[in-house]
Amino acid sequence: MSKKILAVILTLVLALSFAACGSKTTDEETTTDTTAAETEPEITAEATADEATASDETTEAVTEATASDETTTAAETSADETTKEAAKASETDKEEETTEEAAKAPQTKAEIVEYYNKVINDVKPKAKKITQKYQKISLAGPTTLPSALNGILRILGGADKFIGDQLAKNSQGETVLTDKKAFPVENETWSSKLTAADVKSATCTEKNGVYTITITTVADGKSSTVQHGQGHAPKAFNVVLPGVVNDNIPGAAAGIVGTASMNYPSSTVKITVDAKTGHVLTADYDLYWTINFDKAGAILPFLTQSSYVIGW
Repeated sequence: MSKKILAVILTLVLALSFAACGSKTTDEETTTDTTAAETEPEITAEATADEATASDETTEAVTEATASDETTTAAETSADETTKEAAKASETDKEEETTEEAAKAPQTKAEIVEYYNKVINDVKPKAKKITQKYQKISLAGPTTLPSALNGILRILGGADKFIGDQLAKNSQGETVLTDKKAFPVENETWSSKLTAADVKSATCTEKNGVYTITITTVADGKSSTVQHGQGHAPKAFNVVLPGVVNDNIPGAAAGIVGTASMNYPSSTVKITVDAKTGHVLTADYDLYWTINFDKAGAILPFLTQSSYVIGW
């Protein structure tokens, strides 16, 4: 998790603890979530051989001319049939090649997830360069905060505006990852451990030799102990782990706001892949995550959007 994100979270935690100390009430202010047919060349066996115009010479000459005509006609008919057979064989070959090519692309959810795992897990050990185009952090919906804290932040334009402004300041622009382990999933040697059971939907399309794969995870319920590789989103995203948040909350504040738990609504990753090489070209992650401080009556929904370009 970015240190900047953690700094913003801890600032909010301290504000929560201050507000909780200054008020005996913890009324929650909850707002509504918004949220062709081809035409074969006409091949006609035209018997264009010269008509037997032999005058009444000998019967033998007439017979020879007729035999010659029949031979010519048979040859042309045979050539015609051979041409048609070759055309049919060519069409069959093309159909088989097309079917074989289409079969290479993963189709079912299980096939797509398996293929995704294979290509995305090649990025860290094999890619020459990973460029993070941006990382944007924003509120994913209205917050729920104690009335005392809402009152304090109202003078700054409201809690959601204040938090949103702080998050915008901590978004990141383009940077080359000097440590490839910062690529999802951070600090791990792998990038995905998804199974079909972790995935709500998966699609794969092909255009100009490039696959576009989009995967949406199943939503994760609240947990204060989830780790990378567990649940659903933590198997493929740079999630904010509850343990990291709790380990960094000052003792006094922790006693006031309580333990943080996290839940991860359905999140989406989209990658493009060179179909021939299996190299991931781009990767875009939309991670939804929510911090819950049940003791303080606070719910903070966030969205982290990250975009990467992979060099090989």
